[in-house]
Amino acid sequence: MSPQGILNLLSIYPEVIMTVFGLVLVVLDVMTKDEKKSMVGYFGIAFIIITVLISWPPVGKKFLGFGNMVMWDSYSFVFFLIFGIAYTLTALGSVSYLKENGILKGEFYSILFFSIIGMMFMVSAFDLTVFYAGMETMAISMYIMAGFNKKCVRSTEAGIKYFIIGAFSSGIFLYGLTFVYGSTGSMNYLEIAAALKGGAADLTTFKFGLVLMLAGFAFKISAVPFHMWAPDVYQGAPTPASGFMTVAPKAAAMGALIRFCWIALEPVSGMWGMFFSILAVLTMTYGNLVALAQNNVKRMLGYSAIAHAGFMLIGLVSMNPEGYQSVALYAIIYAFMNIGAFTLLGLVKNKGMIDDERIESFAGLSKKNPMYALGMLIFMFSLAGIPPLAGFIGKFQILMAAMKAELYWLAIIGGLNSALACYYYMRVTIYMYFKEPEYEVDATVSRSAFITSFIGAVMVLAIGFFPSFFVNLVKTLLV
Repeated sequence: MSPQGILNLLSIYPEVIMTVFGLVLVVLDVMTKDEKKSMVGYFGIAFIIITVLISWPPVGKKFLGFGNMVMWDSYSFVFFLIFGIAYTLTALGSVSYLKENGILKGEFYSILFFSIIGMMFMVSAFDLTVFYAGMETMAISMYIMAGFNKKCVRSTEAGIKYFIIGAFSSGIFLYGLTFVYGSTGSMNYLEIAAALKGGAADLTTFKFGLVLMLAGFAFKISAVPFHMWAPDVYQGAPTPASGFMTVAPKAAAMGALIRFCWIALEPVSGMWGMFFSILAVLTMTYGNLVALAQNNVKRMLGYSAIAHAGFMLIGLVSMNPEGYQSVALYAIIYAFMNIGAFTLLGLVKNKGMIDDERIESFAGLSKKNPMYALGMLIFMFSLAGIPPLAGFIGKFQILMAAMKAELYWLAIIGGLNSALACYYYMRVTIYMYFKEPEYEVDATVSRSAFITSFIGAVMVLAIGFFPSFFVNLVKTLLV
């Protein structure tokens, strides 16, 4: 094989390995008995661990192949880790929920697995065609996950709504992409940057296309005013799938967006910096204000996911390495605390009815199930950003990056929004510890859910108490 052929293979070998493992999962699903379909999820976890060990790149080493269309480097690897964490926690925490709802099927795990491959291509992309192919692979998988519970009207509605709005946003993105190509003559990030730097691009056409493309990006991260699909989809989808959707696709879109802005749009950074600054403020503030009024905890977490997306945008507009590193760290922390919260949320039952999401259902749970209440308290406090938990470290790192970039006004608005978010997260803990139950509610923690919430809680505490280790680890990997 020629040196270029080897380089091409190195640039996509983790995706190739994951694809082979994904096909093995499909075969395993066919061969596994119905009552043991959770084994497909466990095999998926094992395959991800194997891929992580095989694909760990030497720090600072980059493999750019296929005519500079795709790159595998430590940046791609860190985001692959985030997707792997999200898959592992979701697969472990979903078993009892899927069994009790009668939807324990191997497809649940294999579709999640294939969605990760799309996310990996999104972050590794150095060309808009590769990015678009990855984004659609991820998006189709998420449409299926939203409507996975076919017996539930709410889930079916979420799937259809997500599909229609997702197709609409993809069309907008694709339309903008044609203008970017028309003005710069290329889809490649490096060549777009060269055209912008050399003055060869038609800036009027480019700006129009860029606005459409960034609007498509904003749909994917549920940024205001492109957020309208998110609360309904998160509420209607099976709860473990909702947890995954609030974390992994958002991290993939942020990772891809950072790479695109950092490489392709670097010569015109002033053009998109203000756009994302305004988007961050609107997204954070709207998400938090609407979450304040929610009495449905799942919907509240859906709106808070919008607010967290706005918070991550602060790291992007900081336009410095600290900002991008803080976004990666924040995404890791968010995976542990948010999927942990969704896993526990899926256990609340009222008279046998699963998904009892009303906040009144949490009243008095600290007396009935102290371990459940303690786990939920840790996740709520961390999501609120209360020290010394991991959520505080994530927010602190992003605000410090904004301060370093002299975006003091943005850092202040971010801090105020964090304070605002405390109210609705604290409401859940107040109901658990200080309210008397109004009716019979059960929240029995199954073994698989216990393992997920235990891992999430331990990591939230570990990152909170030993922040230097994890901050330095992310910085080292992202050199």
